[in-house]
Amino acid sequence: MVLFMKQHFKSKWLWLAPVFLTVSTIILFLILALLFPLPREKLSRQSSVFVNSREGVLLRAFSSPDRFWRRPIQFEDLPENLISGVMVCEDRWFYFHPGFNPVSIVSALVDNIKAGRAIRGGSTITMQIARMMEPKKRTISNKVIELFRAMQLELTYSKKELLETYFNLVPYGGNIEGVGAASFFYFNKKPKDLSISEIAILATIPVRPAEFRPDLYPDKCKHRRNKALAKMYEDNIMSKKEYHAALEEEIPTARTKLPFLAPHFCQTMAVSYSDNVVINSTLNSNIQYICERLGKLHHTKMKQKNINNLSIVVIDNKSGELLAMVGSPDFNDKRHGGQVNGALAPRSPGSALKPFIYALGFDDGLISPELKLEDIPVDYAGYSPENYDKEYHGLVSVSEALINSFNVPAVNLTAEVGLRKFHNFLQSGGIGSLTREYYHYGLPLILGSGEVSLLELSNLYASLARGGIYRDIALFSDGKNSEEVQLLSNNSCYLISEILSRLKRPDLPTCWEFTENMPKIAWKTGTSYGRKDAWTIGYNPTYTVGVWAGNFSAEGSIDIVGAEIAAPLMFDIFNEITAGKEPVWFDRPNTLLTRRVCALSGSPANRYCSETIEELYIPGVSPAQKCNIEREIYVDAESGRRLTLDCLFGHKYEKSIVQFWPPRLATWLSQKGGYLPLPPFDISCQNLSNAEPPVIVSPDNNGKYLIVDYMPPEYQHILLEASSFSGGGEIDWFIDNRHFASSNSGERLFYLPEEGRHTVMCVDELGRSSSLIFEVNKSD
Repeated sequence: MVLFMKQHFKSKWLWLAPVFLTVSTIILFLILALLFPLPREKLSRQSSVFVNSREGVLLRAFSSPDRFWRRPIQFEDLPENLISGVMVCEDRWFYFHPGFNPVSIVSALVDNIKAGRAIRGGSTITMQIARMMEPKKRTISNKVIELFRAMQLELTYSKKELLETYFNLVPYGGNIEGVGAASFFYFNKKPKDLSISEIAILATIPVRPAEFRPDLYPDKCKHRRNKALAKMYEDNIMSKKEYHAALEEEIPTARTKLPFLAPHFCQTMAVSYSDNVVINSTLNSNIQYICERLGKLHHTKMKQKNINNLSIVVIDNKSGELLAMVGSPDFNDKRHGGQVNGALAPRSPGSALKPFIYALGFDDGLISPELKLEDIPVDYAGYSPENYDKEYHGLVSVSEALINSFNVPAVNLTAEVGLRKFHNFLQSGGIGSLTREYYHYGLPLILGSGEVSLLELSNLYASLARGGIYRDIALFSDGKNSEEVQLLSNNSCYLISEILSRLKRPDLPTCWEFTENMPKIAWKTGTSYGRKDAWTIGYNPTYTVGVWAGNFSAEGSIDIVGAEIAAPLMFDIFNEITAGKEPVWFDRPNTLLTRRVCALSGSPANRYCSETIEELYIPGVSPAQKCNIEREIYVDAESGRRLTLDCLFGHKYEKSIVQFWPPRLATWLSQKGGYLPLPPFDISCQNLSNAEPPVIVSPDNNGKYLIVDYMPPEYQHILLEASSFSGGGEIDWFIDNRHFASSNSGERLFYLPEEGRHTVMCVDELGRSSSLIFEVNKSD
């Protein structure tokens, strides 16, 4: 009985021993797992970036920061045959083991002992993931660590997740990691498009990546592939016919050559969106090729004039998508900064902003297309804009002012619209480079005192093509459209487009007018101060094309002129991208009507207007005040003096139609000898004081003037000038209520200023007066 009890007790403990060992092992594993947690972050590595066109054509690829090619894929994108092939060759029991296969480990150990060297390993797919996660030398102790990590992996991830991780980490020779990159570089395919032979090659290379690379050792790769195919055939992964066909398939002997298209755009995208493996851009590969080819062709001619850089952008107006971008004609031109993306570089736009101030003027009811504007000298507290040709042109229509790109009317209109409003408009229209307050740029903002990029400015022009609707530029073909902002009315955009599409323009060389099949385009040029930047941006309902030319070094050249350098390239691009397509143009809005206006003023004609012309206008918005230049007056038949209505009695008089020019313009015309002054009033007439008083041309009302010590006083005088509707007579000047001097209408006087706030008043011979205030300060 005692013997039986001892045997029973002994057998019981023998039965409990495996349980105890298992529990102890689990406890030990859990303790080690807590002490040495799984480094999950090492299972994912920064990928390469592949930039595609909208058609899926690869434009350019960039390796990862550690110089590896990786193209991670999802489990669903793995071909079933690849998974089966790898399991046949590497780990048949993957779905059944807990991370390690004891039978495989022992079998490999026996084979290695028999061979006297390491001829095979016993690692499972999970153990290989552990080794790739933490690369170490192949020692027994490190093998134990791999086994431990493999069990951690199995407890943390599903088999599906482990397979996805394996195929994204597995080495394929050189700096290629993962089946996604290997499929591209060895076969130029996606994994799902691989043939059986290609699958066998990818199942083979990871065994010894340095030895079985097809591009370096095609014979060894072929031999190993055939062994893999045999195993796959024996495992019924393929038919006999597929097996023999796979054996005959050629081994690739070179990597896929990477394209080098749209280098500036792709580099910008890769840096800005480095978290994306594949960037499906909006670029149109055909339009991009056209722009690059034409850019190089024009660049060859420009270099002869010491113009070394140019940039191009093309935008799809309807979608807001970027279709092409050329940052520089030669990416490899290190001497001239060829790798700079000029399409994104802030530069002075010259006159290229002018269409927008006129569009705002249309919407604000300040102007209409044929309304006449003054193009004469003007002074804004010391700032006196000049035209590009150094000339003044008197009275010009809005259309003429915009087409000829006159500076003075644009500056005057900017002051009338409001500098702050114009600055806010540009910022709302995506001009992000205008980061300073509006007053920092001043009125010269309309002439290019602020900097903009070609892409931003072209996208703002695309808003004109969309009827005043702004949206952010779209860069991803699979992205969402941005929110729309109505910056301008459809009416004002149509008016601007009609003006900018006229062929007979001073900035269009005569020979271009006869270019065959030239599409109808609205376009504007710009040339920055010092001739450092030449711009041309054109648009139709479909495309907006922007071109900049100059030197990244900011070196100027007499040949850097928008109309002569940038415009020909813009037209060539438009001609090619619209070739074979039906001509399109904007539909005139129903809310735009036509009217007759006075040819002299551009205002709605009165009954005295000698000539009228037709213009488009916005009912209820465009200026409605009738023309007041041509008027009827009464003239004494003998003396030729003007008569008022209340003194016609007793005079033999005649009616006459004369021109009442604005005083500032009249003064300027008088100085040019092109003004016929109005006849003076007959002194016998009463109530002459009801006529218009003289207008002070200079100084400016509320103007601020600065006296500097280093400049002689004779160079710091303030101009006193006035003009009168009456067309002549003497004017008396009073400064701070003291008589200063007398002059004739239009005659210039000069006043040596004193520090302080001053009142100036001028009085004509009929007692009519005008006054204003100005301020004089001394510099510190």
